[in-house]
Amino acid sequence: MRCAVYRGPGVIELDECPELEIGPGEVLIRVLACGVCMTDIKTVKKGHPLIKPPCVLGHEVAGRVEEVGEGVSSVSPGDLVVAAPYVPCGACYFCRRGQYTLCERLFEHYLRPGGFAELVVAPAEIVKKGLYKIKKSVPPEVACLTEPLACCLHGIRNLGLEPADTLLIVGSGPMGLMHLLLAKSFGAAQVIVTDLLEDRLKIAAELGADAAINAREDVRSAVREFTDGRGADKVVVAVGVPEAISTGLISVRRGGTVLLFGGCPPGSQLTIDPNRIHYGEVTLVGSFGFTPRDFHDAARLIEEGRVRLERIVTHKAGLDRLLELVEIVSRAEGLKAVVTP
Repeated sequence: MRCAVYRGPGVIELDECPELEIGPGEVLIRVLACGVCMTDIKTVKKGHPLIKPPCVLGHEVAGRVEEVGEGVSSVSPGDLVVAAPYVPCGACYFCRRGQYTLCERLFEHYLRPGGFAELVVAPAEIVKKGLYKIKKSVPPEVACLTEPLACCLHGIRNLGLEPADTLLIVGSGPMGLMHLLLAKSFGAAQVIVTDLLEDRLKIAAELGADAAINAREDVRSAVREFTDGRGADKVVVAVGVPEAISTGLISVRRGGTVLLFGGCPPGSQLTIDPNRIHYGEVTLVGSFGFTPRDFHDAARLIEEGRVRLERIVTHKAGLDRLLELVEIVSRAEGLKAVVTP
């Protein structure tokens, strides 16, 4: 079985991995598409403190069921499925309070060896809580975006987006654009997008943004022009840099909410005027990952055509070109890259 093995920063080698065997409750999946996530890119470029090479990266998986283990009745060989890369335990302190993304054992079960391989095994816990049979009419390169869309859906829910809201999205990379599509699907009154790259702003406009503002301009003033001087009702900061968060904080209206969606580098610091929070009653919320409900709902949104993600996929290649895809996306020459083993 071929797999792309990460051996350290800047090094990925196409190799033969051991043949996979499944146990009771498990499912063997032939990978048809696996999205390249920013975590994959950062790991390949610089390493990751929690990811030890050699290993197989990749966790945004869509594929065809090859074999099912004893006791599995939810899927059958030949089904097209999307597989969550993790699921909550359901029993820890946080899970008992419905805060599943904070689960103390969130990463205990995972797709093995990883999505950048010809085959993966979904362990029993993922089969029970995070395996979704999706319509075969959905292209695998679109189906594999279920996981990142689920993350965005979790963010939108944490944000409390309402149909009458004006939403500002800071950053129009793949995740920012998914927030845009979700907001439009949910009936947001206006969606404003800002970014430094004109190509991405153009795509945002094509996907339905009511305004696309270059971040080098006075974003705060531009947002206020669209909102009768108030500012945005809700803000998604889809970029992991403190300056982007600052843009969100000065662009939200009094009583509005700012979602920190993009993870900042370790050690990042943010200076906030506490009076903006106190007198303006601005709410800051965070968002990490997704719940099983988010994952299943995201898959349904995709297969029902309510969120169309085809435009976001700009590059596809085989396992042997994974490093090339990483370089393309890290240079911001495209949006979403997908490996098709």
